[in-house]
Amino acid sequence: MKTDTLTVDLNMPHKALQSIPSGALRLVCREGSVWLTLDHDERDVVLNEGDSFVTQPQHRVIAYALQPAVLRLEPHASACTRRTPEPGWRGLAKRLRGARLHAPAGTALA
Repeated sequence: MKTDTLTVDLNMPHKALQSIPSGALRLVCREGSVWLTLDHDERDVVLNEGDSFVTQPQHRVIAYALQPAVLRLEPHASACTRRTPEPGWRGLAKRLRGARLHAPAGTALA
């Protein structure tokens, strides 16, 4: 069985701010350090290289690079078991580009 999955790496320079659309996502800090703030949740999370965090479908996340970082967005394991992609994943790369808040010039999706 072939499943369609989408993985996106966000290259975030120091002090970059990125809005990540809501959805069941696993966020993996591949390099650097990222501070995550969750909508409708009092928790803040700091991810260092190798750390990961699973978001809830109803939570939008704001990511802030505490130092230059690479943040990987991948579908949560429960979303990978379906034959078709979750509707929230359709057009994710386009929504990420449109959701940029204050990323410095030169910030790019990988």
